[in-house]
Amino acid sequence: MTGLLRPTAKKSGRPLAAQTIAIRKAILALPDEHDQMTVRGIFYALTVRGVVAKTEPGYRQVQRQVLLLRREALLPWAFVADGTRWVREPDTWDSVEDVLQETARIYRRNLWRTQKVRIEVWLEKDALAGLLVREIHRWGVRLMVSRGQSSDTFCYSAAQDARLAFEEAGVETVVYTLYDSDKSGWIAAAKIEEKLLDYSDHAPIMVTNLAITDEQIVRWDLPTRPAKEKGEPDAVELDAIPPNKLIDLVREAIVSYIDEDAWLKEQAAEESERTVLARIAGGAAA
Repeated sequence: MTGLLRPTAKKSGRPLAAQTIAIRKAILALPDEHDQMTVRGIFYALTVRGVVAKTEPGYRQVQRQVLLLRREALLPWAFVADGTRWVREPDTWDSVEDVLQETARIYRRNLWRTQKVRIEVWLEKDALAGLLVREIHRWGVRLMVSRGQSSDTFCYSAAQDARLAFEEAGVETVVYTLYDSDKSGWIAAAKIEEKLLDYSDHAPIMVTNLAITDEQIVRWDLPTRPAKEKGEPDAVELDAIPPNKLIDLVREAIVSYIDEDAWLKEQAAEESERTVLARIAGGAAA
């Protein structure tokens, strides 16, 4: 560990301050505990450990060392989640055989078709999307990233999907919201329920605040930040929840709605269909 911390600054040759070394050590220990974190999540983890102050200068210190450690190849680039930037690119293949093989590989049956319920997870922050999307998509569930308050267009589209699911197949919709515990987060989460019910002609949609709740703040002893407006309680950001706890929370919420017997039957059918596709792909390649 000592060699990895580079006791002298790379360019200037000046010794690193004790505080900087402590920050770097704490950051490098986190991949042993979590698969991925946001920069803000790393900052909160270090404040809980007493390594940095819960201030903007403290955040900037952590932000800088996270960047430097990655540039120095000491911290994997993939460890830091960033869902705020994404690329639009069309899917292309080198041949028909390639597309058939890829189809066989990625084919997924709608395992929810016999569950009579559809689930959506609504997330306030882009930055956390990369952290949660793998687990959410694993269960065939939609992740809706709202970036604060959701637009009416975004809500209308989601509401119509819920309405059609109920009218065509009697499927009800369950929405889990993940929003900061502050005034803007409370309003944004409340508006989701209001707009979804309004734009779906009051189709059966159940909206549940999955995080952050008052009980979670106490039980997990989550770090706070000062409220933006006077007279309000201190705020708690989603990033303050340790990543593994947040992933487990989402997983358990989704699984709670699954009928295991029906799910296993659908999985068996999926595997059989994937095998058929693989045979077709193999025949095309031959």
